[in-house]
Amino acid sequence: MTVTSGSALITGVNGFVGGHLLRHLKALGWRVYGFDQYVRNREKNFIKGDIMNRKDFSNALKVSKPDVVFHLAGLIKAEQPEMLYQANLFGTVSLFEGVLDVGQRPLILIAGSSSVYGSSLEGKSINEKCRPHPVTSYAASKLAQEFAATRYFDAFQLPVMIVRMFNLLGPGQSPDLACSAFARQIALAEMHGHNEIVTGDLTAKRDFVDVRDAVRAFIGLTEKGLAGETYNVCSGRAVTIGKCLDEMLAMASRQFIVRKESSRIQLNDVSVQIGSARKLQKTTGWRPQYSLRQSLKDLLDDWRLRVQLGEE
Repeated sequence: MTVTSGSALITGVNGFVGGHLLRHLKALGWRVYGFDQYVRNREKNFIKGDIMNRKDFSNALKVSKPDVVFHLAGLIKAEQPEMLYQANLFGTVSLFEGVLDVGQRPLILIAGSSSVYGSSLEGKSINEKCRPHPVTSYAASKLAQEFAATRYFDAFQLPVMIVRMFNLLGPGQSPDLACSAFARQIALAEMHGHNEIVTGDLTAKRDFVDVRDAVRAFIGLTEKGLAGETYNVCSGRAVTIGKCLDEMLAMASRQFIVRKESSRIQLNDVSVQIGSARKLQKTTGWRPQYSLRQSLKDLLDDWRLRVQLGEE
């Protein structure tokens, strides 16, 4: 099943990836509906609802009649592990049950995560055939989400694809993630005259990909991807978190002291992760367009604007 344009429904539309995907789809002429818990009255074609509520999602499907559902809703962090499973696993089950309830058969793209690979082949290029080995509750919840998606593909022949995104960068990112947290600190320090940046471990190596490249991959898969398949979205190279910080510090308007704080070091972290996007590239012709430096610059500039507007 392939879709080149038409109607799209984005769950978690107000999130980091959702906002970029919304703008990109609209620019391509798609009719786009958003589904989220928080909807401002002025947002056209946005439907308020909770992904955990099957009736809410069924209603969204009836209104939007989508050719494609981009399922981005979920949690990255939570106070308790069960909250991650509720949002990422049971929210996805609710989505599939809603689809069955209304009798529609849209193409469904699940926003997966490279975290499911965990320490699998640490330091070597990871492709979609590598055995998952999640080491965090978030990663385990995302792998459970994938198992649910596979079950609905097998049992009900729902057209589903899983898109495993590696570490994303770009404007609009939450400060819960390291590079965005650094950018926020730099922007605040530039405005208020501070001279210190606080970090956690800077030695971990990650495969970063720009969020705008990631949404192009999503859209490319609606055109050429195969239902039932899983695709990595990544750059194919790994750099240290420290390298990203150094790049942004070089863009700063003043010099800073960097202080490591043990409370910011993540437990059970994977030291190196690098992905292979050969399957995605072979299927769709996708290639990253944004360099790491450009992604970091845009992220820092976005935080400077947010700080100026008091949105930090």
